Amino acid sequence: MKDFNSLFLDTCIFIYFIEKHPEYNEKIAEILEYYLNKNTTFSTSVITHSEFCTMPYRTNNHLNIQQFELLLSQLDIIPIEINRKIADDAAKLRAKYSSLRLMDALQISTAINQNCDAFLTNDRKLQQIIEIQIFIV
Repeated sequence: MKDFNSLFLDTCIFIYFIEKHPEYNEKIAEILEYYLNKNTTFSTSVITHSEFCTMPYRTNNHLNIQQFELLLSQLDIIPIEINRKIADDAAKLRAKYSSLRLMDALQISTAINQNCDAFLTNDRKLQQIIEIQIFIV
């Protein structure tokens, strides 16, 4: 794996890890452990909070929300608020990449504004982005 000083975690990383996805859980655990041992700084945004918590709220699965909050704490992540600059930069990304969805643009813009080295996701469509390194699980 390539070393990064800072890594932005997309929502799917939390979902796969907490819900113990049969294909990706172990791989994500290895990635997180590797970067924890390298003292990498992790980031995510409030978008991740909203996207992650939707299904647990819908299914009344408060345990998953507690596990999500615990994982944020263990990784020393305080979700980043979306501000006007992040929103404007997301609009610029969407103008450049016409297939880019708003939530993805906001996530990527947040990562760029936080000066993250890479964006960890499993969304292969995001590999077209050149403004930040996209790291696919």
